[in-house]
Amino acid sequence: MTSHVIDLVTPDPYGEGMDSWPEPRQAPTHLGTIEYREVGVGPPIVFLHLVLAGPDHWDRMPSLLADRYRCIFPTLPMGAHRLSADEGADLTPSGLARAIADLLDHLDLTDVTLVGNDSGGAISQIVAADHPGRLGRVVLTNCDMYDDFPPKLFAYFKLIPHVPGGIALLAWSLKIKLFWPLPFVFGRLTNEVDGVKINRWADALLADKAIRRDTKRVFEGISAHGPESTNRAAEALRTTELPILVAWGADDRAFKPSLAERFCREVEAAELVMIDDCKTLVCWDQPERLAELIDGFVTRT
Repeated sequence: MTSHVIDLVTPDPYGEGMDSWPEPRQAPTHLGTIEYREVGVGPPIVFLHLVLAGPDHWDRMPSLLADRYRCIFPTLPMGAHRLSADEGADLTPSGLARAIADLLDHLDLTDVTLVGNDSGGAISQIVAADHPGRLGRVVLTNCDMYDDFPPKLFAYFKLIPHVPGGIALLAWSLKIKLFWPLPFVFGRLTNEVDGVKINRWADALLADKAIRRDTKRVFEGISAHGPESTNRAAEALRTTELPILVAWGADDRAFKPSLAERFCREVEAAELVMIDDCKTLVCWDQPERLAELIDGFVTRT
């Protein structure tokens, strides 16, 4: 399916989005202070966003789940954050996963449903492998796995930290509407490119040199340790008792269905559900179907 673009001048077609959410709260982690937002009451669901994005990556979920779940949306220091990480903080994939464990400890959460998409799904796997104590179950939507961290389509991410001013150039390129539907930008990630969010993320990245410093280090961490961390997590999860739902967009060409099929063959606790008419960003392409799957999974596990 061809990707379509939501223009910047168009009101958010999915409602008020994050403007209607409570103000962000703060939590101490080994990276420094991070922000998180939460909406709703009930069993906790924690949603992890992709690199360069913020928690509004998930802004279609509260209207579908917050009437019966406590939905928590951390902002990891991966590009669209407002609070920079501490100097020398561990911004490798494992370090980011540990920050999520710190957040769960700070909130004293138990029986958590951890939901991840794209690079947030890779972090979710590492949390489940290294810090499972507060988790009750995991939901992985299309995401980095095994050697695909980053996937081949986005292998150029490895070069960006080595280009002088590369992170700023990347941010400026994200503000060019003509780039959004390109296959190596957002064209192969979603059926409907949401320029409202993309422009917001680019502005956050351009706003502060310290934010760009963090983002560069995240890219360096993925380049140096990405496949190692996801392969290690997959191996550790082979015998996990944590139920894992793999809800995968069937039309994804960045994270192909064969990746999810391999994971579910090798991880005993994982089950696969394919979602039609859907690419990488499942929460954009099929939010109602994803919310239905999460609700059913939490209810029965």
